[in-house]
Amino acid sequence: MATEWVISRLGEADRAAWANVVESVGWRFDPAEIDLLFATGEAWGAYLDGQLAGVASVYRHGQSLAWLGNVAVVPDVQRRGLGGKLIDHALRQLDLGAGPVPVGLVARKELAPLYARFGFRAVGEVVRLRADRVLAPHLPQEPMAADASDDAWLEDAYRLDGAAFGADRSQLLPRVVRAADKVIAVRDEANKVQGIGLALSSATGMRLGPIVAQNDIMALHLMHLLAEDVDGPIAMDVPAERSSFLHRLRKLGFEGQASSVMMLRGAPALPGQRQHLYALLRPAFG
Repeated sequence: MATEWVISRLGEADRAAWANVVESVGWRFDPAEIDLLFATGEAWGAYLDGQLAGVASVYRHGQSLAWLGNVAVVPDVQRRGLGGKLIDHALRQLDLGAGPVPVGLVARKELAPLYARFGFRAVGEVVRLRADRVLAPHLPQEPMAADASDDAWLEDAYRLDGAAFGADRSQLLPRVVRAADKVIAVRDEANKVQGIGLALSSATGMRLGPIVAQNDIMALHLMHLLAEDVDGPIAMDVPAERSSFLHRLRKLGFEGQASSVMMLRGAPALPGQRQHLYALLRPAFG
């Protein structure tokens, strides 16, 4: 008899079951991360005999870009087409909104052929870096200040992020800022925001991102300001095209853990001024 899956929207009552699914494939999230993931997107789940067996989430960034993330299927039922059904369902839900919209994702390289079946193609690479301790040599100074003691800079920071990312994340970022352990805004001598960086706790240590900067030196300053006084591992997801920044980070004690592929559907290239995006918020968000 053919297997019948039931796919439905997940809510707060499904958080524990969702966590069990993603942990079954080796992903770990602390409660604050799960809060953020559930509050800012749409989580879908596939049930078999009343048990949650697979999940997928979509995040809408305004009208110009969406993101597909946290697609996971429990090992016992993998290779039975469930991942494809979840991806197809999530994409259909996005299209039912404001019509077809470009969709991006970050995936393990071995899963790229699966996403290619749904029209995704590789447009870049993301490198996961980790350091147990960040070395702090002298860095050339620039005329800038770092401060996040008030909210006056937030709108400028959202515009800066939107310009680099290529889509409006002003619905997502306020929640991220409230959840962050540290937020840094870089201003120039005219008090205009030129760079931003956030640090958020995770189940495996501190995660840095997004980091938006005008150049490598500014990005390194942001990284140091975010990482100082952190007691434990630090991780970042850095676009591979930031090659000189990656080289500098490795000299400071970061090591590459994994390399993933960034894929896009519905557009020839990712939008935005991507040369200013030095670290992703999260692979699930872009």
